[in-house]
Amino acid sequence: MPAPYTPLAIANNFLEQFGTNGIEHMKLQKLVYCSYGWWLAVEGLNGVRLTTEGPEIWKHGPVFDSLYHAFKIFGRKPIVAPQSSNPFGQPENVDQSDEYTRNLIRWIWGRYGHLSGFALSDLTHKAGTPWHRVATDNNFSVAFNTDIPDQYIWEEFNELLNAAEIAANNQSEQHGRGHRQPA
Repeated sequence: MPAPYTPLAIANNFLEQFGTNGIEHMKLQKLVYCSYGWWLAVEGLNGVRLTTEGPEIWKHGPVFDSLYHAFKIFGRKPIVAPQSSNPFGQPENVDQSDEYTRNLIRWIWGRYGHLSGFALSDLTHKAGTPWHRVATDNNFSVAFNTDIPDQYIWEEFNELLNAAEIAANNQSEQHGRGHRQPA
């Protein structure tokens, strides 16, 4: 099952790869959101989405509604294993052969995995973020089930992608200076 995946499948892949000691629900929500945003930055607004649903604006930042309902029973306790959305099904996950998506999840963990759920929440709803833009557009009185527009998410993560590419190019140029080139 290549993209789009359910948000639960993406969260389950974080649990499969990095959940040995458990990952709290809020952190999983934000990791899935960051995965969604970086995917949009790379694939563009006209590409296939990473997930079957987009994030909504909730009190503590972006939330995937179906993921909330799958994990709400855990409260603040760490989730230690992939979960199923129903008692009869196997846990959804990213296809074993989908290295593209699995690599994205590894990269997201490397970039954000050291942060707590609350730190990620702060990061995803600070001033200027898509969450904050929707909240301010609605005077912080946002209707339940309000989606965060992909355009806003793409703009934020595309800016991050461009900044990362500029930094990488600058670093490459710096490594090339002052070194003798082979003849």
